[in-house]
Amino acid sequence: MAPKHPHQDVILPMTDEYMQQIIRREKTYEFRRYRIASSVQRVWFYLNAPLSHIAYVCEMDPARTRNPGDEPLPEDGSGNKEFNERHKDMVRCDFAYRVRSVYRLVEPIKLAEMKARYGIKIAPRGMIYTPESIKKVVKWREQKCVWTDAGSEAHTSEQTSAKNGLKRARKGSPAGLANKRQRTGKPIILSRWSCYLY
Repeated sequence: MAPKHPHQDVILPMTDEYMQQIIRREKTYEFRRYRIASSVQRVWFYLNAPLSHIAYVCEMDPARTRNPGDEPLPEDGSGNKEFNERHKDMVRCDFAYRVRSVYRLVEPIKLAEMKARYGIKIAPRGMIYTPESIKKVVKWREQKCVWTDAGSEAHTSEQTSAKNGLKRARKGSPAGLANKRQRTGKPIILSRWSCYLY
């Protein structure tokens, strides 16, 4: 029997408040108490009630840790300094995942649709693998790119195309949208950070 392909996509629950910090690029890492498999490249964020839908897909780096000898996180986002210093609110969150891009789903996947169409029985309360049926219907690269950086697959693909002399119409395409970076609002200093314990 052939081995299964490693999972590249997971669904994680998130509050809209913290999602908006990622969108504004105030929060550059997502913190969790568990290690997500290194094969995972994208997180589909399920926004908790009252929104109750999957609305964003983000490319993520593999886990960073804070074991002896590990490089500290760059202190360029909310919670990074506290992670490095093992702040009491981050004591159990030993894994940090760099966010490399944000894509907004053109049509959010509502909880009722997740149940009826994609076989997800309950609202995600922890990490679950993204069903193949969702990935077949909702192509992440075809969604609205909010921003992307040099570590993202979209950015790398576009650089490769440019080096090969491939010219394409960029206006309105996902690749073209990937070049548009949006930064809105001013950084918000919070006393708590989105460290999920489940």
